[in-house]
Amino acid sequence: MRPKYSVDNDNRLVLAGNAQVFPIDGVFSVDEENRLYYWLNEPETWRVKHQLPEKLVFTGNWSLDPNNDLQLELSRNESRQGLIPKGTVPIGTLIFKGEIISCESDKLVFELKTVDKNGLLQVRILKLSGVWLADDSNQIYFSVSKKDSPDTLTLQGAWQLNKNQQIVYTCEKTNLKTKDKISSTLTFSGFWQISSANKLTYILSTGLNSKFDFKAQIETPTIYPKEGLIKYRLGIGFEGLSPKGTVPQIISLYGTWKINRDIGVSFDMEYAKGQIRTLDFGAEVNFNKDNEAIFNLKNDFGEDLGISVVFKHKF
Repeated sequence: MRPKYSVDNDNRLVLAGNAQVFPIDGVFSVDEENRLYYWLNEPETWRVKHQLPEKLVFTGNWSLDPNNDLQLELSRNESRQGLIPKGTVPIGTLIFKGEIISCESDKLVFELKTVDKNGLLQVRILKLSGVWLADDSNQIYFSVSKKDSPDTLTLQGAWQLNKNQQIVYTCEKTNLKTKDKISSTLTFSGFWQISSANKLTYILSTGLNSKFDFKAQIETPTIYPKEGLIKYRLGIGFEGLSPKGTVPQIISLYGTWKINRDIGVSFDMEYAKGQIRTLDFGAEVNFNKDNEAIFNLKNDFGEDLGISVVFKHKF
């Protein structure tokens, strides 16, 4: 009988095979190739009896289940001598109950709580390597780096901006024991860029390649600097919602407008801890009958961004 692996409610590895079902004491970890390791904390005599090595290595497809728990669907066509029992193929899906606690340095950091053989509570961390991106529905997802094709871990639901103009995702989960709703937040530190008429970009400050390219439309094409904001409208996709499957959302970026000497316009945005980042724009300048200067903003390639900033003489 092929051994079937699973994870119990205490995040312990469980083996079912030869009419036996039993937990295996050990520690989970993830290597640089996003393979899952399980280091056994069992005596050698016990391992020999059950024909298990010092460590198990699992490969497969990473994903998030509807409760935002991390899961690995095990490969069914791989057997490595010395890593798993010789001549067997592991099957099953490993589901880890916990929460995503960080999104730094192009990594997804997942925390889980487990119990050892002595009944002591242990906290473990699994770090997956990859990049944070946004899909065509403006949902945030993590692309797990793999040799063949990457795995996609999508954060279901909406995201918002906090007071520091950073993206915040609220994760809601259901406690399987109490059935209570549990909420946690994930903050993506970064800064905004406006590079095209129908795209709004958020670049993560702690990642090398992670960024969100959102499909968006300018909500207020004519801007007066004293208001100090830029509004965009975008839709965030949800499964099973409405025919279009999206929920509209308004994104407001706050800052200070300035005219540059080289006939351009800049927008100074303040982020966390007083950090200022400047959006620089090229511009085509016209004057109306009220002697107002109208700057039609352009990107670095001279393309129109669909935004006009109106400067009055008094300003």
